[in-house]
Amino acid sequence: MKFVPLAVGGAALGLSAAAVLVVPGSGATASTQSASVVDKPHPVASKYLKQRPRWTKCGEEEFRTYCAKITVPRDWANQYSGNDLQIAVSKVAPVKGKPSRVVFGNPGGPGGAGLGMAPYLASQAPLAKDHLAVGFDPRGAGGSSNVSCEGTPGYTMDARDRDPATRDLIAEASELAQPYCDRQSRGLLPYVTTAQTVQDMDLIRQLLGFDTIDYVGYSGGTWLGAYYQTYFPEHVGRFVLDSNTDFTKTWMDTFVSQPQAFERRFREDFATWAAKYDDQLRLGSSPGAIIRRYERLRRALKQQPATEEFLDGAIKVTYDQNSLDQMISGDMYSKLDFPLLAADLLFLEELSAAQAKGGPQAAQRHVDALSTTRQRQLVQRADRTPIGLRMLGEDSEDATFTAITCNDTPWPQGREHGEQLAARLGPHFPLIGWTMAENPCFAWDRPNLTMPTPTGEGLPTTLMVQSVHDPATSYSLALSAHSRYAGSRLVTVTGEGDHGVYGGVNRCADRIVNTFLTTGAAPAKDTTCAGEGIPAPEKDAPGTGEMSGAPLRRIARFTQAVSGYLP
Repeated sequence: MKFVPLAVGGAALGLSAAAVLVVPGSGATASTQSASVVDKPHPVASKYLKQRPRWTKCGEEEFRTYCAKITVPRDWANQYSGNDLQIAVSKVAPVKGKPSRVVFGNPGGPGGAGLGMAPYLASQAPLAKDHLAVGFDPRGAGGSSNVSCEGTPGYTMDARDRDPATRDLIAEASELAQPYCDRQSRGLLPYVTTAQTVQDMDLIRQLLGFDTIDYVGYSGGTWLGAYYQTYFPEHVGRFVLDSNTDFTKTWMDTFVSQPQAFERRFREDFATWAAKYDDQLRLGSSPGAIIRRYERLRRALKQQPATEEFLDGAIKVTYDQNSLDQMISGDMYSKLDFPLLAADLLFLEELSAAQAKGGPQAAQRHVDALSTTRQRQLVQRADRTPIGLRMLGEDSEDATFTAITCNDTPWPQGREHGEQLAARLGPHFPLIGWTMAENPCFAWDRPNLTMPTPTGEGLPTTLMVQSVHDPATSYSLALSAHSRYAGSRLVTVTGEGDHGVYGGVNRCADRIVNTFLTTGAAPAKDTTCAGEGIPAPEKDAPGTGEMSGAPLRRIARFTQAVSGYLP
């Protein structure tokens, strides 16, 4: 899952979502958008089946990746309207021979650009032998026809501020989101839904000439995968759902679990780890001391934000309480980011202290004293979005995320619902719990869409993979979905909290997934893999989640490398 202030959620301590507020059914949510419903697959018009994609090399030779654009209808229920869209697709063939199977991938978001999934899946040695690896940018994002929310008022206020004027500003920003998004998206916004996207996927399958697809979906990609299975069960092969949403319920049910999961990851994983290495990291000798230090720094940055120039004044970065919270939340996705987070917390503390003592000039001198390499690293991290369902930080991906999560399933309408959640969750889970009201879905006019609920009935085995301390898609979501999804097998990775497991986080889980994808053999029953632990910090330089062990970061780098080669 992606964490952004536009749409976050959490689970109340000891309370179910139903105990926090009553979520009305779809009839209680406004639905005056004119988009036709797509609640079942539609036969494909021959003009789409007759197209011949022009595959061109994208990225460096070593990636062996080819990309093309295919044409899809804007509305699958109205294929003769003439309002066609373009979907960017990537593929990597085996080094030798003709592929016997095809594996699709999605990095999540929802709305994350996914061209990098093809070279990423092809880099997994077992899949490279006989699978055609396929990625795509979903409608709305990346190299596909875009939606945009550019200019939308953001949530720049402190969500912890309970002043009525602040709550009014938050509500106003939520209410203005859809008008801005509609205006910038030229009528496409109501058609950016999972129901439309799964039919795009199936057209790709048909054009590639395969009867069934295998699939690896991370985070929000688990939602997409479960719905593809629901709409096209006869074309389902071996599906792996990694870091799971609860795709058997609503998007709100998934987001309402986030505050508790992020807080747990921060307190029990990061703070405990940092305290263990206090002699090296210098953040505190106990988890409680580290949390208190964070709260003091947050108060200082709220009282006096710091705006500094980096790289000889080429870039300005402002640090305030919101940027601090977002930095911490983003670094919870991968344990490989923990050392950099520790270093950055110390940097911000020293920067804030310098400013308090000597003013802005003293703070700037503190920045100027850093090496160019360290300045570049700080700039990169200030501009970096959390890994997960948002991959490159482009507006189209944010807008697609908002459209899908607000369009797909009902949300209660009215600011009071978000404010009630914030008031209940914030005191228990302050890292992001107070931001629950910062969500345009509470003021969103949905299209007239009702999608079938995924049940897993009649499907081959679905393999689910989940770490127990995942911050963005809580383990509780995987358990809930697994209990409702017929034929699913759950691989639980204990002692682990990374979001996105398959492909370098856990060797035991990788073996199970690779066996399943290459042979079809799934565990006979639910199974457990022991986590491999959080590595000790490096003595000379902090580690980074950009390393090979963070699958979603690797996918993002592949996507960046192969994007932009198509008109």
